[in-house]
Amino acid sequence: MKKRELKISLIFFAIFFFCSDPAAAVTLKECQVLALRNSKLLESYDNLIQSSIYSHRKDKLAVLPQLSVFYQPDYAWFGDQVDFARQGWRHKLGTTISMDVPKILADYPQLSNLEIEKSTLIRKIAESEVLQNLTQNYYKLYVLLKKKVYYAKAESFIGRHIKDIESLHAKGVDLKLDLIRARMQLNSLNISISNLNQEITNALNSLNSMMNTGYKESDFTMTDAPDPTANKAGQVFPEGNASRGNLGGSDLSKMDELDLKIAEEKYRQSKYSYLPSLQGGFEYNAHTLDPAVERFRTFIELDLNVFDFGQKSNDEKILKFSYESQKKLSAENQKKLKFRIDQLITGINNLQIIYENSLDNISNAEKALNTAKEYYQQGKIKETDILSIFSEYLGAQDQSYDTVSDFLSKKAELDTLIKGLE
Repeated sequence: MKKRELKISLIFFAIFFFCSDPAAAVTLKECQVLALRNSKLLESYDNLIQSSIYSHRKDKLAVLPQLSVFYQPDYAWFGDQVDFARQGWRHKLGTTISMDVPKILADYPQLSNLEIEKSTLIRKIAESEVLQNLTQNYYKLYVLLKKKVYYAKAESFIGRHIKDIESLHAKGVDLKLDLIRARMQLNSLNISISNLNQEITNALNSLNSMMNTGYKESDFTMTDAPDPTANKAGQVFPEGNASRGNLGGSDLSKMDELDLKIAEEKYRQSKYSYLPSLQGGFEYNAHTLDPAVERFRTFIELDLNVFDFGQKSNDEKILKFSYESQKKLSAENQKKLKFRIDQLITGINNLQIIYENSLDNISNAEKALNTAKEYYQQGKIKETDILSIFSEYLGAQDQSYDTVSDFLSKKAELDTLIKGLE
């Protein structure tokens, strides 16, 4: 009975061991999360946002009335040079309220509020760029690993045919030239494999650097990627933004708009710098010995330095020209952004056409290779003819992989440039 139970236990253990799912491969989503979590660049922009928030709080406090309290004791003598009988301590106690009228009327905190929006948007754009670089490197590794699997099969295919040629050559068949050509083809493939391994290492190191991880090649397996034939590039724009001229909602366009608003706000606030500051207060003089000094005193003052009007005028003109310059710069940036998006869409559409043609080439190459195998079995062609046709098949596969890699890279960049459109 115990032996039977032991056998059943071993059977269930074997089923569990061999049928359980292997360790899950690292997904793109997991890589993106790690890249965002471990990015020192994003941490620096988080600090920039906090700095902008505290600057705004400081500016809000700067427009509040400034209240100061003072106490002033002094010892005084009164009378002529002979009579100093009236002497003693005087005590002055008072308060002063000052208001920076230009800051209040100019809505001074508004500028620092715009800086908060800008630093937040900068952080968002930086996050998009981190995700773009991560996505491009992830899909580059994805394509390289697929190509590596195929190259291994190609190496095995060529190796088998070289053995066949060597076997016939050993039997006295004059295949010296065919053997040399086949070995040259294998050497060329080995060079490609060596370069491919170096590319895989570089892509993997780049990914690990972005994520601050130590993943190995074996941690990544063949996962699905966007299909180049799924949709045309012109369909990437959401409903309501189908026209490439409507980019106002994209993050980069928002940045231009914010820079323009900030330049405009600085220029607007400079016009209030000509206004005077306001100051008022109350004083109480205790034990006044001088009858000319009142015991109670209230006052109000306007502080206006007329000699710095020229400097303020120049500052205003500088900000005006900066604002005009920013308007032209924003327009130029928008033009460049639209041009780059047009380039990417045209390039993606072209890559989709190339990819579809490469699939046709692969299909035709497979048919040619199968026909060549039949001819070879019938004795109509030689080993090197099969290898020549296989080389064409390998070239078609390479073109397909390169096209997919380029497509995924351009699509990731396009998604970043139009991010924010809804």
